[in-house]
Amino acid sequence: MNRLRLPTLSLLALLAIVALSACSGTASAPQEPDSGKPGDGTGSNGFDAQPSPASGSFAPGDQQLIVYTGTLDLEVSDLPQTVDQADQLVAGLGGHVASSSTSDKVAGQYATVTYRIPAEHWDEALTGLHALGTRVLSETTQSEDVTGQVVDLDARLANLRVTETALQSIMDQATTINDVLNVQRELTSVRGDIESMTAQRDQLANRAALATLEVTFEVPVAETSVAQGSWDLGSQIDSALAALVRLGQGAITLLVWVFIVLVPILVPVLIVVYIAVRLRRRWLRTHPRPQQMGPPPGMPSM
Repeated sequence: MNRLRLPTLSLLALLAIVALSACSGTASAPQEPDSGKPGDGTGSNGFDAQPSPASGSFAPGDQQLIVYTGTLDLEVSDLPQTVDQADQLVAGLGGHVASSSTSDKVAGQYATVTYRIPAEHWDEALTGLHALGTRVLSETTQSEDVTGQVVDLDARLANLRVTETALQSIMDQATTINDVLNVQRELTSVRGDIESMTAQRDQLANRAALATLEVTFEVPVAETSVAQGSWDLGSQIDSALAALVRLGQGAITLLVWVFIVLVPILVPVLIVVYIAVRLRRRWLRTHPRPQQMGPPPGMPSM
């Protein structure tokens, strides 16, 4: 029984040592050799810059990774020709078109193209695109230094690979099913972290290698075209007919209310008034007013 428990205790001790080494290793990057030469460890894209754990500074030969992004709005005279020239310009610099969209309406012609341009040709691409337009309507550029993030990911990946190797050695020495399952679980977790960090590192390296620039090409619209585009004979006729229909509907609605609401009230009132007038006239005919007698002839009136 003791012989079976000793390998298990040793495996658990090795797992604890590996876990402690991985936790302490992720907090700092490996030291470079004292000779001043770059270290042997390289990332998945060949980036071998590693900062000092204490100061975070870089060696003189380190490569700086900067992510460039921007938007550019150009006014052009010929939309298709200018877009073709811009595509050729970017392709000549080693870039490509990531996405594009066009719009051709009465209000104007527009084209929006997203380019991926090598970072070393960023300024050259901006200068060339400026020359293609008749006027620069707006421009926004941004830059972000991601060197520290990539170096940190490289260091953490190196430590995780060391942990993975140690766990594989422990797996070879495991003698019980529980030990195998425990080591396999740790290996799965470590390999998942490696894949996730590798994807993050590659994404940052790709963004730094190829800058992103969104360019909008716009053709100016003449004032006469704008005026013509805002007026349409058919729509004006439709509006006039709609107003006439609404007026007729209003008149019919008023007549309906008069016949349904006012007529039932006014008819009895008019009948009562008519009867009262007839009765008054009949009474006046049967009861004439007495005539006033004047003074006798020859006598002065008082």
